[in-house]
Amino acid sequence: MASSSRTLPEMVAEVTEPQGKLDAVLQRNRELGKGLKVGKTFKIQADGGYAWYEVTRIGPDSADVEWRDYGLDRYMDEMLAGGGTFPGPVIERLIHHYETLAELFGETA
Repeated sequence: MASSSRTLPEMVAEVTEPQGKLDAVLQRNRELGKGLKVGKTFKIQADGGYAWYEVTRIGPDSADVEWRDYGLDRYMDEMLAGGGTFPGPVIERLIHHYETLAELFGETA
């Protein structure tokens, strides 16, 4: 009988670790509520996959975002790349788009 203290095979660990992080992020999103907020994480379509970003600062006219590695594909958006400072309304629209699609398809945003 297999011992429960065994380590996961490498491939399984590579898949489950990002999913565990993503589950925690989605829970934080639910706690934050809708809209542009520091700590809000959102995804956008990029090269046949998804790129994940987190809002790290909100200024009067801008918002800072950082790329997050929540998958094995490591996609980045061409515009947001690894992150940076962007016009606040642009990031707000990206978040609204993400939340709208999540609601439409029954996902938790």
